Amino acid sequence: MRFKFLFIIVLLSLFSFADDKIYLLPKETKIALTQIEELIGSSKYQIDIAMYNFSKKDLAKQLIKKHKKGVKVRVFFDSEKIKDKSSEYKLLKKNGIECIVVSKAKLHTKLAIFDKETAIFGSLNWTKESFGENYEILYITTKDDIVDKLNHFIDKLKDE
Repeated sequence: MRFKFLFIIVLLSLFSFADDKIYLLPKETKIALTQIEELIGSSKYQIDIAMYNFSKKDLAKQLIKKHKKGVKVRVFFDSEKIKDKSSEYKLLKKNGIECIVVSKAKLHTKLAIFDKETAIFGSLNWTKESFGENYEILYITTKDDIVDKLNHFIDKLKDE
């Protein structure tokens, strides 16, 4: 009986951590990008992004598509990086996405939260270079304590 109880506890522990993933780029670029695209595509009501450098047009277009389907999309930008010609700030803003410019301090964050339940973060900017040639780390989690803390962080950015 004791063995069965211990076995069940071990199984539950394994499943509670099953949603966490880490990707090391450039080797795992394709699967990491696919994961991001799937998270955007499966979001039902809200996507929040705080990205230092966002110039990946295909991801911007996917966000616009979700916005047009009624998903609330907020993107936080660094005040200096929106001046770059490659920034997707103007495209997203022109298409009705809530774009918040953070100017109180450098927004060096690379964070996205989907439906307030899944967070991705690491060193990865959403740029062609980051997905193509850079050494980057991307971590995906659904752990409540981590996601709650990141939701609180991104909500506070609105007040900056």
